Amino acid sequence: MEDYLSIANSSFIYVLGIIIVVFVMIQSFIFLRRAWKEGLKIGLSKETMINAIKSSAIFSIVPSLPIIISLTAMAPVLGLPFPWIRLSVVGSAPYELLSANVGAQSMGIKGLGGAGYTAEVFANSMWVMSFGIIWGLLLVILFLKKLQSKMDNIKKKDSRWLEILISSLYFGMLSVFIGQPVVEGGVPLATILSGAAIMTFLTYIIKRFEIKWLNNFALAISMVGAMALAILYSNI
Repeated sequence: MEDYLSIANSSFIYVLGIIIVVFVMIQSFIFLRRAWKEGLKIGLSKETMINAIKSSAIFSIVPSLPIIISLTAMAPVLGLPFPWIRLSVVGSAPYELLSANVGAQSMGIKGLGGAGYTAEVFANSMWVMSFGIIWGLLLVILFLKKLQSKMDNIKKKDSRWLEILISSLYFGMLSVFIGQPVVEGGVPLATILSGAAIMTFLTYIIKRFEIKWLNNFALAISMVGAMALAILYSNI
């Protein structure tokens, strides 16, 4: 396992990560610069736009906490730079871990970081993670206008069908991520149920006592709590 982790944490992959993250930052700066010019063009004051930038920066910190937690969880089995690349651009911890596990199982390995998880298996996990996520982006780039037109037609005919379609897609995606832990049971199932219980409790507290600021931290707290309980369950 040390052999593949030495590759997973190699300077080469770190350099790739730096290049990609810098590209994303440059892209963000270009969008910000154009938005600033457009704001001045339509008559917004500099003070108004600066306040919008400050508030956006502050409120983006809290949603980033689950991403940092996910990165921390993925680093021991996939190294630090590659999960950093994935979570900095597109992807999520459930998808990345699921697809990486598929890549390992396709080569006869029981799971991530397990016995026989070599550099070749790690490379296969990387390819599965990368190719698995790219199709959604290609569909949006190539067929976005067509998809929007179809969705608008469905909405005009009967808006309820659009709601049903979106709900079906959501629950279909959800079932993919929770299906395996539910079937396996044990610690994975206990962890999911614990996270759901913590989130339910926090939702009750927020609504009962009207603690609106807690709503921004609910997801991060439920994730950390479930991860902590997973460690406890594993040692029981």
